[in-house]
Amino acid sequence: MDLMFFVNKKLDQVNYFYDTVVPVFEEIKRKIEAGEEPYTNDGCGDPERMPFEEEGERAQTAIDMAGGACLDHLQSTFHQFLGEFMREIGAQQLIPRLKKMKKGSWFANYHEFFRTELDIDWTASGADIDLLEQAILTRNDFTHNFSFTTLAAFQTRFHEEKYPATVFADSSPAIFNKRLSVQKETLGRTMGTLRQLCEYLSRERFQFLKRLRQARKAAKESI
Repeated sequence: MDLMFFVNKKLDQVNYFYDTVVPVFEEIKRKIEAGEEPYTNDGCGDPERMPFEEEGERAQTAIDMAGGACLDHLQSTFHQFLGEFMREIGAQQLIPRLKKMKKGSWFANYHEFFRTELDIDWTASGADIDLLEQAILTRNDFTHNFSFTTLAAFQTRFHEEKYPATVFADSSPAIFNKRLSVQKETLGRTMGTLRQLCEYLSRERFQFLKRLRQARKAAKESI
């Protein structure tokens, strides 16, 4: 199976979704900041608040939600890719062993499993593995750490301890936890990194199968 065909198809859809949805809310924010219709400041409202502050916050939250959805799809794509990889090399039976590695996350478990059990080192791909892990941890925070009392998602303690300077932190100063946001440039880098790693693993799949065939042939010849 051409695994990259499906990876590229899914990543293209993520890009299409982000580029279609996010500009709508960015335009709302731009109009608010410029005072354009329908966000003209007529002097009414709470004098202690910026004009249309609530509308601007809702637009920003919508942008963040779209970014979180994109990271969710990226995580799903990579997880599915790894599952197909294991199936293609006939190693599905090793997945229960993989889940017991207890490296802190499924991403870290797979990373270690590939290195120790399959002799495939993800870092040899040249891809920014830390960036991918930050993206997955940010996705988890968007899913599980949305504040009940606000509309924002914040970095968990586990995420902050591992990546105190995460690239997915919002640019606004943090009093306590860092608010998370997915900027277009960062999302683009993450997709490019995921594509780079998957391309490497796709090539390594054939090398692994070649080594496996050679090992089996040598075992038969030694009998």
